[in-house]
Amino acid sequence: MYSQAPPLQQQQQQRVPPQGNSPSLEDMMKQLAANNLEFQQSVSSSNMQFQQNMTATIQDLKMQIGQLANTVSTLQSAGSSNLPSQTIPNPRGNASAVTLRSGKELHQPALQTLPRPAEAESKLEADS
Repeated sequence: MYSQAPPLQQQQQQRVPPQGNSPSLEDMMKQLAANNLEFQQSVSSSNMQFQQNMTATIQDLKMQIGQLANTVSTLQSAGSSNLPSQTIPNPRGNASAVTLRSGKELHQPALQTLPRPAEAESKLEADS
């Protein structure tokens, strides 16, 4: 009743290499291998140079960190009571006059010497 269709046969197409000056597959593979090897050598050389640069940079940083640690240690051993900065002298010199809020000026401040407590006690005992 039903007629069976013939099985589908795949037609295989054979590619015929083009004639002329085109390189063969073997030549192209040789060229690809040569290019690949050249590229690998170039990358390897670049990586080695990069690694050498990084090693030198790391050594420089280690040296700078060591110098910084020595400087910090020196500043700490100098004492925390000393200020590490330089002071700037007053450009006007010392104050020779004081102006009060009322406008009155004191040209020569009077220096009063107060007796020391031990001296005050000895004076009291001497007066007695």
